[in-house]
Amino acid sequence: MSREIDLQMERLSRLTDVIYVHIDLDVLDPSEVRGHSLNVPMGPTSGELAAVVERMLRHPKAGAIGIASLPIGASDPDRVSLKARTA
Repeated sequence: MSREIDLQMERLSRLTDVIYVHIDLDVLDPSEVRGHSLNVPMGPTSGELAAVVERMLRHPKAGAIGIASLPIGASDPDRVSLKARTA
């Protein structure tokens, strides 16, 4: 997978001056982010996602990151999603 990430970051770097990395947390395995209506069955763990994001942010043209879609409240009363974000 790391080779694929590198190839995509290089492709993007040819198209733009700065790369913005955006992550919606509903990409994570549903066991780590409860309450999302768009969960990905068998998605990556928070640790796996963190490793990929870290690799992307090492690229010289990576300039910013946004993380979205953290359900807290009635849809995640045990705050499992919050724990995944900080893993």
